[in-house]
Amino acid sequence: MLAEPQLSIPFAFPVLMTGFASSLYPAVAWPNIVCWVAMMAALHVLGNANARRFMAADIPLEDAEMWGRRFEWQSLGFAVAFASSLYILWVPGSILYESFLVSAMTAALAPMTLVTIGYLPVLRRTVLPILAALVIRFLAYGDAFHFAVAAVLILFSGLLVRMAAQINAAMHHAINLQSDKNALIEQLFRAKRESDAARARAEEANQAKSHFLANMSHELRTPLNAIIGFSEVMASEIFGSHAKPIYKEYSGDINRSGQHLLGLINDILDLSRIEAGRFQIVEEEVNITHLAEEAGRLLEIRAQAQGVSVRTEFAHGLPTLHADARVTRQIWINLLTNAIKFSPAGTTVTMIAGLDASGDLRFGVHDQGPGIAEAELHRVTEAFTQGAAGIAQPGKGSGLGLSIVKGLMSLHGGRLEIRSELGKGTQAEAIFPARRLNYPTGQATLAI
Repeated sequence: MLAEPQLSIPFAFPVLMTGFASSLYPAVAWPNIVCWVAMMAALHVLGNANARRFMAADIPLEDAEMWGRRFEWQSLGFAVAFASSLYILWVPGSILYESFLVSAMTAALAPMTLVTIGYLPVLRRTVLPILAALVIRFLAYGDAFHFAVAAVLILFSGLLVRMAAQINAAMHHAINLQSDKNALIEQLFRAKRESDAARARAEEANQAKSHFLANMSHELRTPLNAIIGFSEVMASEIFGSHAKPIYKEYSGDINRSGQHLLGLINDILDLSRIEAGRFQIVEEEVNITHLAEEAGRLLEIRAQAQGVSVRTEFAHGLPTLHADARVTRQIWINLLTNAIKFSPAGTTVTMIAGLDASGDLRFGVHDQGPGIAEAELHRVTEAFTQGAAGIAQPGKGSGLGLSIVKGLMSLHGGRLEIRSELGKGTQAEAIFPARRLNYPTGQATLAI
């Protein structure tokens, strides 16, 4: 801020000084004029060269003080030389020329203050010598009027320096804010670059995971199907009874364990395809209640084994749904399995389906299980995450059922809602938007 203005007037300043001094001729002898103009021009060229070197150089922090002192001495020399015009170019007894010199000197204070206000030490060494020369010149008159003018100039000097200090502080604050803003922008760019790099690494990792799961699905399913098939043959004693009955029990355990592991692998693969956006859905017109009845029949034996009764509450005349039938059936199965799994013996699980007030299709299950704490509701739809009831009953599941349902619903533009209260059961409902419903001609919506 100090050096740049000195580079902006390389030729205008000597011309200005020459015109200023030559206007005093012939009242002032030309040798005085030539000497003064040459001195000012030399100091200007020196200051311009010094400012140019400063702007062109990459100044380290430790050299800043040295450059500051150089600018201070340069400014002091220039100010003293400029103030010397009150003596070198002074015309004794000529009110006109004396007034011209004093007016020009006073008027020069404004641009000099503006040029040097960015660095207070230079401002003081530029402005104060000129004001001091003016005060001394006024005091030399020896009358009360000029004494008063000198006193006013002294007060003006103090006011000028004070105001300059305030403006300088404001400029420093603005510079600091600009620096902080630039640093913040740089941090944001750096964070964005790091985020982009992290996202690229995550995408590579996700691709590697998908490739791994695709390969492992075949490598795991093939032997698992063999284990399940052979264990079923052994448990059924198709080729004859076991020598010891315990072997039949072991065969059943092997079969159940294999079925459980195969189901877990299928869930992980489904979740992986959903997260990768590679899960394909084939949309068709489906009847939501028919799919619910199919899911109920599939899980009827499990519900009976656990002592849980299943009942239905379906609204009459529900419209058909434009969705993937296999996926919708899987949603029913997952929700119903989850409800039966955590319901105590002697309780009832209710399958519901109907339209809400907004016309969306809402279906799901209401159980009378232990419920989920409010603080855990947002976590139970995350992969491999269970509520306190699931953690307290190890072996009840892997924590993937609800997360898969949530992903499958999002593929259809729907959502999963879970409401629960400890000790009062859980209500898990899937909501399909009204735009996916197909009403028979003339049929009105039925709200539940």
